Amino acid sequence: EDKILATDTINYFLDPEGAETFPQLIDRAKRLVTHIDELTKDLSSDSSILLVTHGDFGKMLYAAYYDIPWEDVLRQFHFGNSEVLLLSKDSSS
Repeated sequence: EDKILATDTINYFLDPEGAETFPQLIDRAKRLVTHIDELTKDLSSDSSILLVTHGDFGKMLYAAYYDIPWEDVLRQFHFGNSEVLLLSKDSSS
């Protein structure tokens, strides 16, 4: 089994000793997306939420929100710390 996923911009370690794995990270992101959906179900459709996070978790939020396999999202684009990523029900991945 390959323990590194190499992309053009970064190498992801898939089984780091003592650290959270991407399957664990995507599970946490899915729980957060569900929680946000529950909290915002009564808000108007033009409401916005700002989340500040690290790059890898931001990518997992993207994967969870758009229901895309986490491995695919790691390969699709680089999302670094301090960057902006828009998640919108009005747009597709």
